Amino acid sequence: MTPEALWNRYAAIWSLDADAREPEMLACLADDVTYCGPHGAIAGRAGLSAYMAGFQESVPGGRFKILSVLHHNERSLARWALRREDERVLQTGTSFGVISDGRLGAITGFFDPLAEQPHE
Repeated sequence: MTPEALWNRYAAIWSLDADAREPEMLACLADDVTYCGPHGAIAGRAGLSAYMAGFQESVPGGRFKILSVLHHNERSLARWALRREDERVLQTGTSFGVISDGRLGAITGFFDPLAEQPHE
């Protein structure tokens, strides 16, 4: 799987229900995955899955779209936009990830300041 395909598949996981989320997380995320974002750090797929469920409750219908990916030496930067169901952009940012054996092992998300959000 290319880094672009991996990031797109990972981004889609954030919108899946728990039953569909688990096999996708197994395919995309390392056994010892870590996630770090402005709201804290999480270790393990179960913790990240619970965090994703909370995201879905706080942003109903929200989905991430990967805008671009830069990749070299098992390191990636993915530029993303968080969109509402009506396609309006809620947030943009960049995530850094370490890829090992074709899966993301360490993910760090950075959110752009809200004042700089594009108006669509």
